[in-house]
Order: sequence, then C-alpha cells, then structure tokens
Amino acid sequence: MASKKKVKILLVDDEQEFLDSISERMRLRGFEPTLALNGEEAIELAKQEKFDAAVVDLKMPGIDGVATITKLKELRPKMKTVLLTGFGNEKVKQVTESLESEYFEKSEIGSFWDWIKRLPKKLEDTMAAAGMASHGDLDNARKLTEEEDED
Repeated sequence: MASKKKVKILLVDDEQEFLDSISERMRLRGFEPTLALNGEEAIELAKQEKFDAAVVDLKMPGIDGVATITKLKELRPKMKTVLLTGFGNEKVKQVTESLESEYFEKSEIGSFWDWIKRLPKKLEDTMAAAGMASHGDLDNARKLTEEEDED
C-alpha cells in the first residue's frame, strides 16, 4: 500500500521558541516541517529542496518576510506561501496578497490553522488542475483552480 506523500513546509521565523512550537503542531498534523531562522537561510534551503509551502514571519533580521516570499516565489512559483505576523498592517497585507500569498496576523492563529488543515487539498487540486490543463482539459482545470480561490 502506497503511503501518502507528506506535505513539506518551510517555517521561517527568527524566534526559535515559536518555530519549535509551530513545527511540533505541524508534525502532529502529519506535515513535514523544515525550520529556518531567517530569510537568507530559507532561500538557501529552497534552492536545495522542493517545499510545498512556506510560512514566513514578517520582521526578521536581514531580509524581511515580504522580500523572502518574493524570492521564494521566484525560485518556486508553485509554492504556496503565507506571511504570518504579529506586526502587520493593511499595506503589508495588500503587498502580501499581490504576491499571491496568504496573510495572517498571529492573533488570528485559528484561521491560519484552518488554512493549514486545507493545504493538502489545495495542493491536490492545484496538481489535478495542472494535470488536466496539460492534457487539454482547460475548462475543468479552470473550474478546480477557481474553487480553490474561493476557499
């Protein structure tokens, strides 16, 4: 029996305690987290390994979360990304969304975990849509990705 591939998530935050806590919760949910303490480290890891998603803090030493997500998207355009911050504002939210990235305040951690819970299905739908599109089934591919956007 083939086991389901674990979803690989890159967690980027300069607070080790927060990283340890969130990665433990991810493992309990069946995800495979990899930790990075800053944007530069995250970018190096993404060059070496393919991650399904990245959860990135906004305020970190060196490059900030928005710049990190921008670079991660350049390296891996299909990677799902999330900016998770305790210091956000409307402008940061708009910039994040313009990068086709999710945005959550740490005070909305419940919504973040709901998004994480739906992540495997989002990834599956994206891959199914890509498969359909590559086999000429553009209408169904579009329908699948539109349903995903409504989530």
